Amino acid sequence: MPRSVRFQPDPLDSVLIDLNFDASPFTPTAVGLILNESYTGCAIVLKTVDLKANQLLRVQVGRLGIMGAKLIWAKDVEEGLMKIGIQFLA
Repeated sequence: MPRSVRFQPDPLDSVLIDLNFDASPFTPTAVGLILNESYTGCAIVLKTVDLKANQLLRVQVGRLGIMGAKLIWAKDVEEGLMKIGIQFLA
């Protein structure tokens, strides 16, 4: 059972991902589609990118502002496609 209540995103909502947490300005280098959301994070599907466990990211989820996030899990779906789970940072 999930730790947080999950809800469906607005259709075709996307996530812009900046893999460089410390860079300024926000420069997204990846984009993904939101699979589900919660108040603490979301699951995303995107083209495969090089990510490390617990990596800090900056994201813009749908119409929300830019925020910090941490990679919680990642798994390959098929060649060139992956699913990730991120936790929003306060």
